[in-house]
Amino acid sequence: MVILLFLCLTTVFHAKVVNAQVLGDTLQQGELMNATNSLMSSQKKFSMGFFDGHWGRYLGIFYNDIQFDPKPLWVGNRNAPVNLTSVLSVESGSGYLMLSTDSSVNVVLYNSSTGFNRTVTLLDTGNLVLIEGGVTLWQSFDYPSDTLLPGMKLGVNHKTGSVWSMTSWLNENDPSVGAFTLDWDPKGSGLVVRFRGEVHWTSGKLRNNAFENIVHDVNYKYMNHSDAETEDYFSYTVVHEDAHLSMPDSPGWKLTHDGNIYEHGNVERVIAAVDDCYGYYRKGSKSSPVNNTAGCELFEQPKCRNVMLKFEAQTGFFSNSTDIKYSTDDHITGYSDCKSKCWEDCDCIGFMTNEETECIFYRGTTNTKFHNEDNSNRIYILTTDSANPSHNNKDDDQIQELLELDGYSVANIELERHGINDIKFFSFISIAAATRNFSSDNKLGEGGFGPVYKGKFQGKEIAVKKLSRKSKQGISELKNELILVAKLQHTNLVRILGCCIHREEKMLIYDYMPNKSLDLFLFDESKRAELTWERRLSIIQGIAQGLLYLHKYSRVRIIHRDLKAANILLDQNMNPKISDFGLAKIFMHNLSEENTSRVVGTHGYMAPEYAMEGIFSVKSDVYSFGVLILEILSGRKNKSCYNVEVPYNLVALVWELWNRNAALELIDPSLTDSCIQHQFLRCVQVGLLCVENCPLDRPTMDDVISMLANDISADLPLPKRPANYYGSMSSSHEAKQNNSSQNLSANGLSITTMEAR
Repeated sequence: MVILLFLCLTTVFHAKVVNAQVLGDTLQQGELMNATNSLMSSQKKFSMGFFDGHWGRYLGIFYNDIQFDPKPLWVGNRNAPVNLTSVLSVESGSGYLMLSTDSSVNVVLYNSSTGFNRTVTLLDTGNLVLIEGGVTLWQSFDYPSDTLLPGMKLGVNHKTGSVWSMTSWLNENDPSVGAFTLDWDPKGSGLVVRFRGEVHWTSGKLRNNAFENIVHDVNYKYMNHSDAETEDYFSYTVVHEDAHLSMPDSPGWKLTHDGNIYEHGNVERVIAAVDDCYGYYRKGSKSSPVNNTAGCELFEQPKCRNVMLKFEAQTGFFSNSTDIKYSTDDHITGYSDCKSKCWEDCDCIGFMTNEETECIFYRGTTNTKFHNEDNSNRIYILTTDSANPSHNNKDDDQIQELLELDGYSVANIELERHGINDIKFFSFISIAAATRNFSSDNKLGEGGFGPVYKGKFQGKEIAVKKLSRKSKQGISELKNELILVAKLQHTNLVRILGCCIHREEKMLIYDYMPNKSLDLFLFDESKRAELTWERRLSIIQGIAQGLLYLHKYSRVRIIHRDLKAANILLDQNMNPKISDFGLAKIFMHNLSEENTSRVVGTHGYMAPEYAMEGIFSVKSDVYSFGVLILEILSGRKNKSCYNVEVPYNLVALVWELWNRNAALELIDPSLTDSCIQHQFLRCVQVGLLCVENCPLDRPTMDDVISMLANDISADLPLPKRPANYYGSMSSSHEAKQNNSSQNLSANGLSITTMEAR
């Protein structure tokens, strides 16, 4: 609702300029510009004209390109709206730059001296300049509004005493001066966002073209000019990444009415999430991590507030009005002021602004409910990240159960209950910086959980698994993986570094695996040859060791339930790491099996008793491991194929060849020169033992490791007919078995295809 309203209003702003008659890029002294005409920069990058706001008419500079935000990036009369007949002119007698009507002067932009032959020109940098004799007398860049364009300054002129500072709008539709400012701090050599003069956020020092607390972007070139006698300021330019050429048509940085900094018109490109500083810090709180949200300043927080609380704009009304007290304060005038006052009041559950001049606060009890209703008042209600008062959602409860994240009580209690005390919570801004704001160039792939990105954090390469809103998995899987993997430490298990929860964004952070996942090598003809026999045998043994640890030697017995080639990651030395524990289950040591009504996993890898009846045990993982062994040996997928006569899969093919003493026909052609035949046959036999139909007949992982270490196949038990066996097939059809396959996953981290049965 809020987004639609925003788009509606901003489109009106832009239309006022688009529909006006263009006078060119320059207004001569004595000429008038009214609401029916406008200026356009020479290369048509920027336009300037009047637009209508809540309180009257304003003069604004806009991006002329429709791909950018249609709201103005500079407003000349923010606190002094003019009437419908006002015009902009360089006054013919004095040369003053002003907004006026026939009867009075409304706003004077420049009146320092009298002069003639002056012009005002809109440049292709977005700067409006008043010029006389080639000398710039006045420029809009010296009076920033809420947008910082390349070439603009933030700082101080020591000679004149002028200060270059950005100020937010009062609210999303009122360009009046708002509550937040963005300034350059010469002493700290960084940027500072203040709310009514109080520091809320700092960028950290500018070093080597990067700020400590700002998402680094190689396309930005920052500059700090510092001279005690002249000027001390910050500015930036934008360069083409390849050619390093100036690119003046940057969208610029926008300071929003709620204190955040984005690229103008692109809320996905976060420069600083200042609004998220609410709730993150309490002075003296031992549970608040120091670097939880990059740049947020320590300040006193009400004990009743925490990071999971946020204000959400909704339309509707509160029920049980007798339990709600209304109060107004006409000394505060904007959204941020109202939000701040409600935040400080532990009884406040929401607020509304009345024509943006006062606040109406709502106070209620636990019985107070909010009811959504279209075409009603827009009220900012205080909700948790997991739910709003009018909804009941299963995932919401699970979020609240685990996370009031980034170091707060519920998360700590939940994690400590599971014996986890050292999990790291990463701030959104730091992860955005590490992944270059989730750049498509850094995207490793996409799976059932969501997209996975490569990043670099404090010199270390990381992989970021981001829960997609469209994901079949949910917060329960994220919680499961966080708790399980944080407790596990083994050389053949992927290592989780921490997590990041930011509003709707939920992410897990892992060690980056440069060779990505096993399936990318195994089922790709161009890469399969890199998996020599020695390497494949090492991978099989490593996976077996990881499973043995899960089943027997970890602090709790764990059933993975989704073991497959796509979930085996490979480090720089091609060592295997079992990943994706979203579907894993903690299993009581005194139980032999469990039953579930929710069967999840990947077809072809699921044991029959689990797929058919929901019964799972350590032997379920053994079955999946057996399938995986056969895939590694043959370079073929176990996905179902169809004969003219009977359906078959890889397991059935191996069984048929084994019974005919022809198992060597399975050897991946790329292994011809490196394969040791008796080792190969031993692995085939172990694989068939693992996929037997009856779980009791399958070996344990202890047995499997012993079998793999035994160099004589004759000492192994003879396998019985496997599960999912469909019947015999002709050898001619076996020869036609397709050994090529498309990639199962596009990256190396937890790309799981979940299919419920």
